This record gives sequence, C-alpha cells and structure tokens, in this order.
Amino acid sequence: MQQDPPPGFKLFEPLDSVIAAFAPVFIRRDEGHVTIGFRVGAQHCNLHGNCAGGVWATLADFQMGMNVGLMTGLSGPTVSMSVDYLGAARPGQWVEGRTRLLRRTPKLAFLDATFTVDGEFALRADGIFRLKWPVPDWFAKNPSPA
Repeated sequence: MQQDPPPGFKLFEPLDSVIAAFAPVFIRRDEGHVTIGFRVGAQHCNLHGNCAGGVWATLADFQMGMNVGLMTGLSGPTVSMSVDYLGAARPGQWVEGRTRLLRRTPKLAFLDATFTVDGEFALRADGIFRLKWPVPDWFAKNPSPA
C-alpha cells in the first residue's frame, strides 16, 4: 500500500488535538490557497472500512477554515456548513481537498470545498465563516509549520 503523498505535499504538523487525531495530514501551498490531502488509514475508518462521515466533515471544515484566512486575511468560527457525501474512500486511497471563496461581505465569507478520492469526485461542502480575527503572521507566511 502506497503511503507517500503526491509531489508538492508536505506533512502538516497539527496545531491542536482535533487534527492530530487524523494525522498524518499533508498540505500543499498553492497560489493564494492551500490544498490538504491524506491517505486513508485505520484512524479514519468506520466499522465498514470506509472513511467515516465525521472525518470527512472535520477535514472539510479544516480545509475551508484554513483557506478563509489565506483568501480574506481574516479568520473566525464556522457559522454554517453542509456536506454532500458523493463517494467513499477506503484504506490506502489518497483524498485531496480544494477550496474556493464564493463571496465575501464585511463580516462573512462563503466558501465551498470539493474532495477527490484517487482523482474521482467524492465530496462537496459549503461553509459560511465569520470574519473576526486577523490571521496570525506565521500562518499567512507558511500554513505548515513543519
């Protein structure tokens, strides 16, 4: 079973115990945003051997939350999020998420995220985030402290 991430991805050192529970998670810095990825492991799976819905939702929230800061210069709590599960992910498969900023108001940002499994579309999420705090300097410069 392949364990290495695709080229350009670096290990993300978790900053809290929530993301640490899903490690290893990888990150690639792209122009104006970041892409996250992970290879499905036992820590991600439910009793049926599929990546659990709660894992998908948590990592979608993480993906959009990181990107709202990079795309707007402000971060804040998730106001609302919806997730559409369109496919499954099994152990060893590579999952990759991308985010778009759809709209911004003075206090809110509207984003969507899509996730692929080995290149096949598998999840779509929409999120609304409160724009409340400046992004920390270390994050704006390098969202992966590793």
